[in-house]
Amino acid sequence: MAGTGTTSIRSYNFFIEPVVANVTFATSPDVTFVDTLSGTNFISQSIMFSNDGAADIQFSFDGTNLHGRVKGGEALQQDFRRAKRIYLKTTGAPVAIRFWAW
Repeated sequence: MAGTGTTSIRSYNFFIEPVVANVTFATSPDVTFVDTLSGTNFISQSIMFSNDGAADIQFSFDGTNLHGRVKGGEALQQDFRRAKRIYLKTTGAPVAIRFWAW
């Protein structure tokens, strides 16, 4: 497993650009964080959303409880957010988003 070059800790990264059309977490596929280079699952240190649509996006880290909302046209970053996956749903029409985890 390759390191960052300055420490022995692997530098993981994950990026997707989905269109979120789900209206419940139950119908939302969970998005598991997988490193784009190695294919290794990882626990995030930070996450970031960019909501490119008009409707709000809601997210959950357990698929049941609401953990946050990103308003239409808004960006959100959470540092020190340790998670393995995320569930996404929309409060209205389908929404294009950009999502990063590292």
